[in-house]
Amino acid sequence: MTSTERKKATVITKYILESFAANDWYELGQITGKLDLITEHPRLLRALGFGDDDYGHCVAEVLNNILSSDSSLIDEIVNHFDMDLWYQQKDPAKFQRVFSDTRSISADFWREGFLKLFISHLTSNKDKMSVLKSALGNWGVSAFVAHEDIEASREWLNEVEIGLQTMEILVAVVEPGFRESDWCAQEVGYALGRNVDIIPLKAGMDPFGFFGKFQGVQIKGKFPEEVAYEIVRLLLKKPKYRNRLLECMSRAFSTLSSTLKIKLIGVLDSWSVVTDDQTKSLLETSSMSDYERIKLKDLVGRVGAFKVHQNAEIWDDDEIPF
Repeated sequence: MTSTERKKATVITKYILESFAANDWYELGQITGKLDLITEHPRLLRALGFGDDDYGHCVAEVLNNILSSDSSLIDEIVNHFDMDLWYQQKDPAKFQRVFSDTRSISADFWREGFLKLFISHLTSNKDKMSVLKSALGNWGVSAFVAHEDIEASREWLNEVEIGLQTMEILVAVVEPGFRESDWCAQEVGYALGRNVDIIPLKAGMDPFGFFGKFQGVQIKGKFPEEVAYEIVRLLLKKPKYRNRLLECMSRAFSTLSSTLKIKLIGVLDSWSVVTDDQTKSLLETSSMSDYERIKLKDLVGRVGAFKVHQNAEIWDDDEIPF
């Protein structure tokens, strides 16, 4: 870990000791993909529940096992639980020393509240990448495509570097000529150095070298919309991204036309990668109109969305207590 990462890990530990309940531990396990380290620990949850003296030691042990395997999880945990905002209120002076370096990076090309995905591709593919970017945006994924996202008045190289510094995932469109491209090779190398997940899109060529270990997606002959489906489906299968992506999806779906929203919700349901409870939450937070609810009535009924709590009391205006 770097010095900044160690400081952030300390903030995570302090936040957990002051604020975590058992459900928070399960949530942390899901977003990091390390749920087994939490549930299989012999003392962690028991020590929390009984307020035992060794709870702090258990927290340190579990966090060390989680973060030492992948330091990129540090920022993901901080962002998911808004630990930086908590620490800013708790200790403003130390907050500046721990988080000022990351807050100073200006990356206004990302869409607010969306998952940040950098697309590494050959310049010859820029038109297809523009369509792919638009398709991913419908799912709550903000894609960085260099030729589109960099203003003419800005330094091109600096903006690309900021995109690489702030991305959460890198997609590499691997096709003949990709290996020979200095820019594509450096972008993949940057992602590997940051321990960022890489999704190779196989467009006539297999991933190679150190990023050959990542699960790839065959896209040869597929349209950009289909490729977006493959990327989103793959991300939803990863516990570390699932809850976050569903939240982003809800924001995106709220802005879509009824026709497109209904279509994408149907596609999502056909994948069978999210639970009924997760689908229910998505439906209820996606600004569904009456028309959309009717068109999706079978799905709405199956997951029990939009139901009023059966035991809710109805107060008469004259009987409302002060």
